Amino acid sequence: MTTVVIGAGIAGLTAAIMARKVGEDVTVVTVGFGGLQLGQGTLDIFGAPRPLEMIGKLPAGHPYTVITEESLRAGCAAFMEIVPLQGSLEETTVLPTALGALRRTSFFPASMAAGSVDDGARYLLVGFSGLKDFYPLLAAENLRSQGVEARAEVLELVASGDTSLPYSRMLADPAAAESLGKRLGELAQEGERIGIAAVAREDAAARIEQAAGHPVFQIPTAPPSISGLQMNEKLRQACVDMRIRMFLNGKAVGAVTSGDRVSAVKVQVAGSVKELPADHVVYAGGGLDSGALLYDSYGELSDTVFSLPVVGAENPVHGDYLGQRQPLFAAGLAVDADMRPLDGDRPVYTNVHAVGGMLAGAQRAHEKSGEGIALGSAAQAVAAMQRSDA
Repeated sequence: MTTVVIGAGIAGLTAAIMARKVGEDVTVVTVGFGGLQLGQGTLDIFGAPRPLEMIGKLPAGHPYTVITEESLRAGCAAFMEIVPLQGSLEETTVLPTALGALRRTSFFPASMAAGSVDDGARYLLVGFSGLKDFYPLLAAENLRSQGVEARAEVLELVASGDTSLPYSRMLADPAAAESLGKRLGELAQEGERIGIAAVAREDAAARIEQAAGHPVFQIPTAPPSISGLQMNEKLRQACVDMRIRMFLNGKAVGAVTSGDRVSAVKVQVAGSVKELPADHVVYAGGGLDSGALLYDSYGELSDTVFSLPVVGAENPVHGDYLGQRQPLFAAGLAVDADMRPLDGDRPVYTNVHAVGGMLAGAQRAHEKSGEGIALGSAAQAVAAMQRSDA
């Protein structure tokens, strides 16, 4: 069977990989790169000490009331087969941010593990003189104000640029990584954990820690995130290895339909519109942030590909801009248990499955629920496709 996936973010790529594993012939259509490299390199399931408990208490209309725990676990497992991470669905881990705030997350790279904020732990935050976007003195001060024992140092270290990428390229040299590790070890006191900006890939971070002789952890800074870039690279390489076709710079602009089914997706490429036949469609367009949903100058919300009904289109913005959450960011598509977009209580198309940021009902930034919704819905959509193929 043929599956067309619209979108190349975490939901789209994970769905594509899972569909390919069960024998689907998969094509991914994407305007550009997804949002993974803009993230922190972690997976947020829900921003509470025990995510699964909170998910069970969410009101009707939230994506997690449709996504099952089984699907959530399956999606996370499929993702972490390709991108190994540490952590747990049962309990979140508290990690420091680049500003010294504390944030909860469920899964994180090994290079961030030592940053777990634990009772009695002591932290040394080290900045690099040529790197912008990480100010260890400010971060340490903010951590101390929250009861965390932290101090800061700045190390003289300059790369070919002042952002994460030039430092990452420099530290890809094993000698440079080992040299940095030794210098960090000289700054640290007995029992301190050393925090640096997230500029090293996982293999380089391991070398730095070994040379330092202390636990070393990375703290994500402004995008592009090295950890997020690695996630994106690994997922895209998995797609290449599995012979998943990719239409880059291809914009889904419509569909060929027959009754309650989509038989082909219309894709704008190189000055023409191409029709891609589809037995199944996974709609992972990312929602409002990525342009799959449009909020126009008349205050109207619409779906740009299939003209599906958008939930939350009434009064999406209110005037309390610095207060209550804006309904606009919870707007999206209502779906059934098979992730099929609904018009009322009826699926609009029986072979279209919406996932990730397309789903209505979640304030992802406030809830810290984005990656969990993406992975759980991707797994549930692929499972529904399998059942329909049987």
